[in-house]
Amino acid sequence: MPVLKTEVSECNQPVFQEERQQAIVARTALLYFLAEVALRRFDEAHSWLRIATITGCVILVAVLLAPNAALATDSDGSETPQRVVILNATDPYLPAFQVFERALRAAIVSNSASPVELYGETLDMHRFPHALLEKDIARLLKRKYHDLKIDVVVTIAPVALDFALRYRDETWPGADIVFNIISPKLLDERNLAPDVIGLPHRLEFVETLDLALRLRPQTQTIAIVGDIPRACCEFLAPARAAIKRLEARVDTQLIIGLSTAETLAAVEALPPDAIVLYLAIYRDLDGQPQVPRVMLERLSKVSPVPIFGVFETYLGHGILAGSIASFGVQGRKTGQMVARVLNGEDPAAIGIQPPVAPSCMADWRQLRRWDIDPDLLPEGCEIRFRELGVWDQYRQQILLVLGVILAQAGWILALMRNQRRLRKTQAGLEAECKRRKTAESLAAQLRGRLARVSKERGLGTMAAAIVHEIDQPITAILNYAQATKRRLQGDRESKAKSIELLGKIEGQAERAGSITQRVRSLVSSGEPQLEPVPLYPLLEAVIRMIEPEIESRSCHIRCSLTGEAPTVLADPLQVQLVLVNLIQNATQSLADDTDTGADKEVSVDLGYAGKDQVEVSVTDHGPGVPPERVGDIFEHFYSEKRGGMGMGLSIARTIVEAHGGKIWHEPNPTGGAIFRFTLRATAR
Repeated sequence: MPVLKTEVSECNQPVFQEERQQAIVARTALLYFLAEVALRRFDEAHSWLRIATITGCVILVAVLLAPNAALATDSDGSETPQRVVILNATDPYLPAFQVFERALRAAIVSNSASPVELYGETLDMHRFPHALLEKDIARLLKRKYHDLKIDVVVTIAPVALDFALRYRDETWPGADIVFNIISPKLLDERNLAPDVIGLPHRLEFVETLDLALRLRPQTQTIAIVGDIPRACCEFLAPARAAIKRLEARVDTQLIIGLSTAETLAAVEALPPDAIVLYLAIYRDLDGQPQVPRVMLERLSKVSPVPIFGVFETYLGHGILAGSIASFGVQGRKTGQMVARVLNGEDPAAIGIQPPVAPSCMADWRQLRRWDIDPDLLPEGCEIRFRELGVWDQYRQQILLVLGVILAQAGWILALMRNQRRLRKTQAGLEAECKRRKTAESLAAQLRGRLARVSKERGLGTMAAAIVHEIDQPITAILNYAQATKRRLQGDRESKAKSIELLGKIEGQAERAGSITQRVRSLVSSGEPQLEPVPLYPLLEAVIRMIEPEIESRSCHIRCSLTGEAPTVLADPLQVQLVLVNLIQNATQSLADDTDTGADKEVSVDLGYAGKDQVEVSVTDHGPGVPPERVGDIFEHFYSEKRGGMGMGLSIARTIVEAHGGKIWHEPNPTGGAIFRFTLRATAR
């Protein structure tokens, strides 16, 4: 006798309630068993033992029923759960039924409005003859559930439905029946009551064979592999009916009801242009129970041709593809129907639902094994177990890395190109720098030469004054030398007078030497020799030196002194050169003015600017300096005069800055220009 498997699960209830119900069921079953033993022993016992036996049984029953009563009354007032029995005709641990029952239980629990207790039972008719054991199982289930009200019985496979229909009234009185895993054809053969509802299961052999021929158009033979037809699962008849319409195109080979070794050998011997349609093998010819999926895996290892099937759990274990209705979807929809019944909906109103529509499913690994292009599959076909390549698994990461690499490469190329440009630019700049240094060196030399030329031209104006200055000491030297000579020739002993005359000669020679030294320092680039110099007499001397030039230009000079006569720290000769340049520029500006009525006067003003500065300004009423050229007038080589070298104002700025002063230009409000410069004053 097979071992009956009992599963009890409780949803939305505390753990102690589950233990209480299990204890009630267990004690009740044990009570019935012991009662049977007691009755048999009672018939065999002597009269004096019968009383003892009856007494012992009464005590035992009391002991067993006492906990049951306690458990039954140990109620916390919670809602009474509804109960569902899941009756499987075969092994519930088969993969297909595991998928189905897992989805079924989850759907019942999630869709029920009240707590639910689930009980699992199996008839196991595939491995054991149900005709011999059916009544024994019925009696056991009747005893097991005699004091439990079952609300719904869920049957899996035709044998389970037939069993529930026959024994419902005595085992689960008042329970509604919800069936599954039964073909529409077998369902039509049964006259079901309105409270028997469910979800038929359709096996699409026609669509599966069409799919097989689509993927293997060279097929000439279809081999059907399975065990002998059984009442619980009749697959051979619908499979042969599907092949019958293809008789003109292919041959049929039946590998049915053989031993395991014979089945493997027959499949291994198939020609290359064949395919296999695998049904299921629960028991082979030798009477050995088999697991259909395990048998499929063994067949797949030896088969020289692809294998097709109609069960979802075969995918990944040997079949290439098939038109398959998902066991998970069937379990979920069946569980939803059960929940509707538990929630109080009339089963007759729910009725029998249409089968779950099958869909194309394929195994990626088998497609690769048999070198079949996935593009041959129908549109929307689900491909499972796809072995993703590196590109498929890490496409985003690869694209991201490639993007980063390309960006870096572009950046590196841009940097390299910029580096080449920078090198070219740097080389060009270095060459330009060399050319500029050479040009600047040459320009500096030219500026030095021009400065010396300009100084020499300025000294030309001052030549008369310089000659006059030097002529005096030279004449004195000559007179003193002649007197000394006459004294020496007269043989008069006047040594003291001769020494005095020689001293005067020495003094006049030193005076002439200082004059020539200042002229040399002006021409050279040495530092000025500063000494206290009365500025106004120095200005008068300059005017006397250039008086002929002033008169030739019909100009006159007006000198103005503000306050006391200033004394400055300066090199007289260099300051004279600055004054000569400024006064000559002013008179030249007036001479070039074509306005005959213009004022030809040049004003030279002296005065203190603060405690330690003396300011000198030279003002004219000529055309003035254009505003846009004001910033250039003190630069080298700038000149507005014909024949001018543009060095006068530049030299003047150099001399003034060497004396610690500054020189600048201002426009004359009445027309013309004003040039001002400052020198350091001596302490007053």
